[in-house]
Amino acid sequence: MSDSTWLTSEICNPLAVGQYVNNCSNDRAANVCYQEFDVPAVFPIELKQYLPNIAYSCDKQSPLRCVILVALRDISQGEELFSNYYTIVS
Repeated sequence: MSDSTWLTSEICNPLAVGQYVNNCSNDRAANVCYQEFDVPAVFPIELKQYLPNIAYSCDKQSPLRCVILVALRDISQGEELFSNYYTIVS
């Protein structure tokens, strides 16, 4: 089942903010961008519960790959997030 906790006022996963990102426009510049990220093998196990990914490869040596959001500038609390949906920096 998909995570629907982002629809509630109780945030269960502070890292799951992708649902809140809107597309930038001529009037509203992007303030975040997408970045591919390979989770290192030494990533703390107690934090893995927050990663919304599952490794589907039978190759146990392949890294867990995520797409993360990177702030392009300081973002204030309550500020709307904008990104160019067509740009992934790899």
